[in-house]
Amino acid sequence: LWLMSSYRAWTCLLISFVLLVSVPAVGQVRPGSVAGTGVVIPVHNLRLRSLLVAAVRDGLPGVSLRVTGPGIDFQGAAGVANTVDGEVLTTRHALYAASLGKTFAVVVVLQLCEEGLLDLDKPVTSWLSAEEAGRIPSSEKITLRHLLSHTSGLPGYMNDAEAWRHDFVREPQRQWTHRAIIPYLYDRPLLFEPGTDYHYSNSNYILAGEIIERVTGQPLHTMIRKRVLTPLGLKQTFSGAETCVNYKCAHGYFRRRGRIIDSYPWYSHYGLANAGIHSTPGDLGVFIRSLFTTRKLLSERLRAEMTKASKLGHPPSEYGLGILVGTGPGCMGRWYANRGVDPGYQADMMYFPEIDLTIALSANASLGNATRVYGRLVAAVMRTAQDAVCVK
Repeated sequence: LWLMSSYRAWTCLLISFVLLVSVPAVGQVRPGSVAGTGVVIPVHNLRLRSLLVAAVRDGLPGVSLRVTGPGIDFQGAAGVANTVDGEVLTTRHALYAASLGKTFAVVVVLQLCEEGLLDLDKPVTSWLSAEEAGRIPSSEKITLRHLLSHTSGLPGYMNDAEAWRHDFVREPQRQWTHRAIIPYLYDRPLLFEPGTDYHYSNSNYILAGEIIERVTGQPLHTMIRKRVLTPLGLKQTFSGAETCVNYKCAHGYFRRRGRIIDSYPWYSHYGLANAGIHSTPGDLGVFIRSLFTTRKLLSERLRAEMTKASKLGHPPSEYGLGILVGTGPGCMGRWYANRGVDPGYQADMMYFPEIDLTIALSANASLGNATRVYGRLVAAVMRTAQDAVCVK
């Protein structure tokens, strides 16, 4: 949520990380071991399994991974879903995916644009009340495209101010709505004129989420389920607004002032457009690959809109509409990705269309050493995967 202020550092890491691989493994695991089945296990699978075990040994409570591509099909999990009772983390446990929820929200927006209910280049004043528009500076210049590409100039209600964070900590189990957060955006000067620069701001997606709900008359989580989850058959994915009732959910952990804090109570019910999706790497992999290889979600025209990076800012932004767009070395070619980080959780999903490679990874810890361990794991997974796909 408020911790993910920029994707640029992660983009540089992705470009420098290159080299990937894997194959099958599903099932439950003992803490410190990896889920897996199969008689003959490819060497790259063994490597991926050992990486998961090592990440748990180095401090992550649990981690789950899915890799698919030409000759690659790996699915595994290691560690625990709950450190209190030692519940084993499996590949069927949903983990909070933070900002990966933005990609799901953008798919809904683009579908509504296709249907003529929304327009990327209309100002947000088309859907806001006169009072709301009057209290958001230059709102008549801010378009839906600016919101989705983080080029509106709106300061972040999480990262750039204290008010909402104070209220969130005071009521951590409150089920926030987009409408309830909009007043936190009032009367705050823009960081720059709309369309002239890039600044990652969760405020953008709060406005976008509220606009979705106003034009459809339905909660965002209903639209995501109807338009994304059901068409793709994603069974272990839900919005926090639906609550974790029919799912196996993993708790998330971070260290603050010497204490280990379980952030699951914060996010178990969080379901806004800037975050809120809970999923498994298996489902996340299906989602991002389907997004770019089928027309179940978007037409070619709308995919082109989604992957058009603004190139604003210094260095130029590689953020399109809810998705990062870049190029890797060697055989990797183009990639589409998104990353989510909040206290207690980290998640990544990426797709490399030129080699048809998908990687999705989640961990139930963040900040400090957990972030360092997770970063090394992502790098090692990518190196292993590239080895398998690129080396013939």
